[in-house]
Amino acid sequence: MSACRRCPAAGSPPRRVVVAAERVAPVVTSRRGWQHARFAPLAALAALAAAVAFRSPRHTDKPDAQPPAAVIGGAPRAAAAGSIASSGGSDLAAGEGAARMFHGDSAHVHRARARGPVAATLAWSRSVGGPVAAQVVASPDEQTLYVASLAGELLALARNGDVRWRVALGDRAYGTPLVGGDGTVFVGSDAKRLFAISPAGAVKWRLEVDGECDTSPTFDAAGRVVFAAGRSVYAVDVSGRVAWRYRAGGKVFSSPAILPSGAAVFGAQDGRVCAIDSAGKPVFCTELGADVDASPVVASDAIYVGTDRGDVVRLDPAGAVAWRTAVGGFVRGGLSLARSGDVLAGVYGPAPRVVRVSPAGLVVGSFSVSGTGAPEFGVHGAPLEDAAHTLYFGAQDDTLYAVGAGGALLFRFATGGDIDAPATLLSDGSLVFASEDGSVYNLAIR
Repeated sequence: MSACRRCPAAGSPPRRVVVAAERVAPVVTSRRGWQHARFAPLAALAALAAAVAFRSPRHTDKPDAQPPAAVIGGAPRAAAAGSIASSGGSDLAAGEGAARMFHGDSAHVHRARARGPVAATLAWSRSVGGPVAAQVVASPDEQTLYVASLAGELLALARNGDVRWRVALGDRAYGTPLVGGDGTVFVGSDAKRLFAISPAGAVKWRLEVDGECDTSPTFDAAGRVVFAAGRSVYAVDVSGRVAWRYRAGGKVFSSPAILPSGAAVFGAQDGRVCAIDSAGKPVFCTELGADVDASPVVASDAIYVGTDRGDVVRLDPAGAVAWRTAVGGFVRGGLSLARSGDVLAGVYGPAPRVVRVSPAGLVVGSFSVSGTGAPEFGVHGAPLEDAAHTLYFGAQDDTLYAVGAGGALLFRFATGGDIDAPATLLSDGSLVFASEDGSVYNLAIR
């Protein structure tokens, strides 16, 4: 997501636009099963192709097809330095459950209570009309799946993959939708807008902001929607009124996480990590010396971030650096936190992989994927951990991986495009994920 370094343009203060009811594009299904919006103009398709080419300059060549590097060991971490196998650990209750937002909760831990599939059994796949770089999230009853696409749409899919409705967002949507308890969906787009959309697909309101709204929103402790757009981080209430706005020193690509204190923490391309309290006042800003595009993950006593210096950094709740551990490549996607307390990170080239770093800052395991040797090619985000400590993650070799608790590769599932989006595990064990090939996939548990 951060490979394209764009400078946000200066703009006007945010403006809330209340919409009584905007028409949802009807879905037409042809005899071949393709689904599309009626009257889609050719110019829009051409613009989409140009936009994707502009935003995705990371690489021009895919790696040669080959199996991933061997996983070493399968014992607990002290005896398996080369594995990302689980080291056990208790089931931490905070934030766990089916995802309704990026990484499942406002701390971004990325854990699920269900057990996921151990074999790649495809239940269905659905073309959504454009690449998808955002996590698929479910409605509170898990009967609807929401997909934000680079075609500039939010789609609602039924559990069997059928398209229920789609709403135009005006430009590409990179951020994962946020679903409230009443089913309202909050999603931003590069049209410099945050949208609130009803479960039926009606636009309730849209907030105009002064930068591309390309990060994933979350809820703070007061139930406000916190998100970044351009260089600004906002907190707005569920009616779209701005509670506070903080202007960072650089573009904010990281999705804010919420600390136990209620403060929002995020990184920016001015090389700093900042925490802003519930009144919009800075708690701390810590200089790390490189772009901080990775979305933080929050533990009870620590904040973890990744940087373009090629390291994972632990901060204490006051923002002081406890340690920083070199991992050999850009860390740009969201981090996650295993039940053991280890932090998991996706790493870009020249040696793309997922790494496991202990709370003490030691690299205690890794899992390599096929690469090109380029520094802009790799694993964008960190794995989802299921109840059995299985890890699920995608990579820019177009493949989704499942790695078991013992460190063994359970399966790999190939798609036709980069998999930068995090996976979602539903309560019945279905694994849902999206690819930049323009499709959403559902792997069923057996």
